[in-house]
Amino acid sequence: MRKIVGLCAAVFCSVFLVWAAGQGTISGKTVDESGSAIASASVSISDLTSGAVVRVTTGADGSFVANNLKPDRYLVTVEKTGFEAFTQQVSLTTQQSVTVNAKMSIATLAQSVVVRGTVVPGARPMPTRTDVLLSNQSVRVLDRKQLDAAGPVAGGAQMIAFTPGANVFGYGETGATKYTIQLNGIHQGWAGENTGFTAPGSLGVTFDGVPISDVATGLWQSGTMPQNILMQNLSVTYGPGSAADRWYDNIGGQVEFTPIQPTVSRHVSVAATYGSYNQKNIAFVANTGGFHGWSTVIGGGVGSGDSFRQASDGFKNHSSDGAAFIKTIRMFSAGSFELGSYYAKSGGYRPQVIPLTPQGILEPNGQQYSQSTSGFYNTMPFNAYNKYDTNEMWILYGRENLLLNSTTTLSNMTWFMHIRRFHRRLADIFASPGQIDEWNNPYSDAFGDQISLSKVLRLNTFSLGGYFIHELYNTRNNFFDPTMGGNGATATVNIGARIRSGYFDQDDVAFFAEDDFHPIPKLHITPGVRWVGFRTGYSDQAQHDFNFVPGVVLSTHCALFPTTSDPYSNLFGPPNTTDAGSICGGHSTRSDVEPSVNVGYMALPWLTVYGGYSTEFHSPSLGGGGGMFQKVDPNFYSLAKSTYSQVGFKMHFQDGPVLKNMIVGLAYYHIDYTNQEIDFETAGHVQVAGGGSSTYHGVNAYFDDDPLANLHFFLNINGETSKFTNYIVGGPSVAACQAQTPNPCTFYNNLPVSYVPNATFNGGIYYGISHNDHVLVEPRFTVIYEGSQHLFNNLTGAPDTATMPSYTTANLSFTASPVKFVNLSLSVQNLFNKKYNNYEYISSGGYFGTTTNGYILAYPGAPLSTYGTVSFQF
Repeated sequence: MRKIVGLCAAVFCSVFLVWAAGQGTISGKTVDESGSAIASASVSISDLTSGAVVRVTTGADGSFVANNLKPDRYLVTVEKTGFEAFTQQVSLTTQQSVTVNAKMSIATLAQSVVVRGTVVPGARPMPTRTDVLLSNQSVRVLDRKQLDAAGPVAGGAQMIAFTPGANVFGYGETGATKYTIQLNGIHQGWAGENTGFTAPGSLGVTFDGVPISDVATGLWQSGTMPQNILMQNLSVTYGPGSAADRWYDNIGGQVEFTPIQPTVSRHVSVAATYGSYNQKNIAFVANTGGFHGWSTVIGGGVGSGDSFRQASDGFKNHSSDGAAFIKTIRMFSAGSFELGSYYAKSGGYRPQVIPLTPQGILEPNGQQYSQSTSGFYNTMPFNAYNKYDTNEMWILYGRENLLLNSTTTLSNMTWFMHIRRFHRRLADIFASPGQIDEWNNPYSDAFGDQISLSKVLRLNTFSLGGYFIHELYNTRNNFFDPTMGGNGATATVNIGARIRSGYFDQDDVAFFAEDDFHPIPKLHITPGVRWVGFRTGYSDQAQHDFNFVPGVVLSTHCALFPTTSDPYSNLFGPPNTTDAGSICGGHSTRSDVEPSVNVGYMALPWLTVYGGYSTEFHSPSLGGGGGMFQKVDPNFYSLAKSTYSQVGFKMHFQDGPVLKNMIVGLAYYHIDYTNQEIDFETAGHVQVAGGGSSTYHGVNAYFDDDPLANLHFFLNINGETSKFTNYIVGGPSVAACQAQTPNPCTFYNNLPVSYVPNATFNGGIYYGISHNDHVLVEPRFTVIYEGSQHLFNNLTGAPDTATMPSYTTANLSFTASPVKFVNLSLSVQNLFNKKYNNYEYISSGGYFGTTTNGYILAYPGAPLSTYGTVSFQF
């Protein structure tokens, strides 16, 4: 009996060991949407632990099989030219065989060219329409179809224009120059405008999940996203978002730029563009595919060209840009590790605003400078005014995702970010004496870490974590006159100059707890809470960082409250040179608690209704130039507060007639934004304190549909009303105004919020003409409408009831693929050559030193522009 038992045990062990050594099987069949077999498709079966890849090809009947596989988790990827890739994760740990049924859809030209393979597990895939349906947030995802609508030389800001409630304006037409963006009336960035918005830096911006808005200044430099070929997709979350996902500046929402990701297979794409105003660009993307368990992507591009704003002397306001990105990821059985780095640098001459009508402003040739006399797109000659703005950013980041057990995940992200701006002005005939030239060279160095732990329970998914960010920001700037001994390169200050060099130590910290409670599978209730803290330390080091021409006496007063007397006057005489820094308080710490709750209910398999309420606090971001304490008296500094409420629905049909892969969403939102710092600076460099509270009501709607495999529609719609319930000029708050005698402030109530369109609309239609499953030609037509906007009045220092006209622009492009792997495209932006201004404000006369005031200054939008692109895929 013992021998029989021993023999059975030996046989069992032998069979088990043979199976364990590699006897698993993954098989399947690949078909198209009609059910017809797809032959000769490439099938990759990747071991998610070892990284080993088994490759097979489907037969004439579309079937495939892979044998002798170890018990482990695998990613099955099926790829065929002309089809969207298919992926599915399977496991052989509890079974010896798995069957995969792969149904593949025909890819449009945009997908087959730009979506360069299947993203590896652990990377950041583009959210699917099903992901959007299941979310209890208001989210809009732009794929390559929508991103391409902005044109081949567009940057990140122009891409945002194709979302609901977006308003984008600046002085250029490419990704090299600077732009301001708005979502639902809340704004981010700076493009050289005077002022007039809500509190700045109030939208979060991330790159591959890393926050890239400057922590101290609050500003995102749009020029650091100049190359659109490096983008996989763009996602916008309206409102602060969930407690687990928001950052320090998500007052009105968050924009996520997701770059190209490592993919399962190897491929290379190269694109070259040439077009109007000598614009040229070349860029590439290369993926290594799986290599010893690692997968890596690298890409980059450079571009240059002239502006549509050109002067009578031939000055063309040239600009250039470049960007590079690399990311590698390693999957293992218990999670993943990734490392990424991104560098971008862009710069361009910044043309001045231009008056609509003549105001006695003369160019050196005697011509009246205005849109109606010197030309709609005219700018000042080089020797009259030239300023070159450069923006630079480098980030290095690592991310670890660890599966501690089947229900517990630990995630950590660590990053370093360096930001530098360099503004060089060589001539300005309108500048104050002693301040003709400018050498503006501020920089920021930030380090951050974010950690979170999530636990999946039967009825809950509980998460907790937080982040810590430390930044050192220097405000270095020198407005000088070389004829008076000033010099930017040697940091030499002349009499009558204006300088600053303050150092800000900024710490932002947050802790959160969030519970996704789902008592039934269709209902998700997500309460959350965050504690946030902001610490700012400041010191003015101008006297240490600059050299001084003999006779210079600095003003060393608190910049918020200029005085005619100075502590140094008794020793050296009255001040004759301006230090724009501040010594009025050097340290401030604030904190508060942010509650939130979001609810989502899937009433039907294709319908989700949702709603939510959240609160976020925000440190005033007034340091685009000199930092927070240049304009905010720390005695009255308070956190801005946003309360955001929304309710909406989303519908997603995958295989319905006509409504094939359709998604539609509609959301009503209400925003109360209180305790805002809305300070501004006049053309004479006088800083005027201001503040207020604003409210917004509106509706966002979007619609995407692919009724046919070669036909695509998209629409984005917004309607909104907004107003300042109170607006203060002369002080940041009521308390600050009342503390001064006499009270220097002017109070306004119920003024409209400037530069918030009453309605926006954008949409597009793409149609691919195919032959034998190969798209030969794809015409694309898109349109953008921006409704009427109220202006800001520099005379009163407040919003105004006057409005700028609405405008509509249309774009048309054709993409042809005469042979596989080669594409030719022609893009026409502003097809009907619409003349419009994308920004206007009422002047006090100080910008150009005119004797008149109350006239309008403007930045015109770009005219008709044509670009040709050739691209190759290998």
